[in-house]
Amino acid sequence: MNLKIIQTSDGSDTIYNSELNETYHSLHGSINESDVVYIKNGIDFYLGKKRKKNIRILEIGFGTGLNFLLTHIFFEKRKEKILYHTLEPFPLPNNIIEKLNYIKKVGEQYSNIFQLSHSTDPGKTIDISDRIEFIKSKVSLEDINLQDKYDIIFYDAFAPSKQPSIWDKKNLEKIYSHMNEDSILVTYCSSGQFKRDLKLIGFKLDVLSGPKGKKEMVRAIK
Repeated sequence: MNLKIIQTSDGSDTIYNSELNETYHSLHGSINESDVVYIKNGIDFYLGKKRKKNIRILEIGFGTGLNFLLTHIFFEKRKEKILYHTLEPFPLPNNIIEKLNYIKKVGEQYSNIFQLSHSTDPGKTIDISDRIEFIKSKVSLEDINLQDKYDIIFYDAFAPSKQPSIWDKKNLEKIYSHMNEDSILVTYCSSGQFKRDLKLIGFKLDVLSGPKGKKEMVRAIK
């Protein structure tokens, strides 16, 4: 992969993939985008509607690990137990990870957590903390044999125009079949075909205001 670290407008880094001509996050702010889409409109919304002691999160596209880092920070002072399962068939090289500035932005106390999330062996479940279990699968959504059902889905793959197969209706149906009732899927994507497919599968859609620089985002409820 031809990768380059670039800084976004909120001061946090993202990565530019020249092969896809695509960045891993919005240029208007990596942390802002992750916080708005996945934390506020994902986790926080879900917990406001559903009280559960054990929550399962599935992330499609681990990438830089920013979503997990912000998830860990969100749950730091809460009592729920979390299983965080993330899929990443193409992990970033260490020389890129170690240069990202997220820890400078959120606090040095999270350095070990961030490093551990990147260095854990694929397929191995580890205890990130006394309440967060973490597993990273080095496999695509198309190829993985999911066993569990999940409460929150972070759909954070590259855009449909760059990697259309990931957004295929069959993959969305696969996700749907592994979601609990009243569970949610959140994503920055709001393309017309994607929304039509979600509705055909059976999701109820909330089309929300997106993060800075993006008009819309989608939250789909089972």
